[in-house]
Amino acid sequence: MEMAMQTLFGKRLRQFREAKGLTLQQVADHVGCTKAYIWELEMREGQKPTAERLNAIAKTLGVTIQDLLGEPIGSIKNPLPQDIAFFREYAGMTEEEKKRYRNALKVLFGSSKGSGPEES
Repeated sequence: MEMAMQTLFGKRLRQFREAKGLTLQQVADHVGCTKAYIWELEMREGQKPTAERLNAIAKTLGVTIQDLLGEPIGSIKNPLPQDIAFFREYAGMTEEEKKRYRNALKVLFGSSKGSGPEES
């Protein structure tokens, strides 16, 4: 099972890196390691980066360690990096901010199927 986690990690790392428009070398420079090391994290099973490296990579890519490790977001399968960033930002809002945000979306797009109870 650990090998599958590493494969998922590598895939997600590459997705986030490409979404940010960064090269292997640019990530390596920011993290303080070699381009080959980042490539190995993306492409080889069984890689075990330290917590410090994970933190540096996540910071460089503008995501959380949980995002890199593939912590599920509800029932969404394989969310895009933009989806993850959106949900993390939303999760950090106050209840009042969330309510205003949902109301604004209703004004822009109308009610969606299964959107839950009406809010004022």
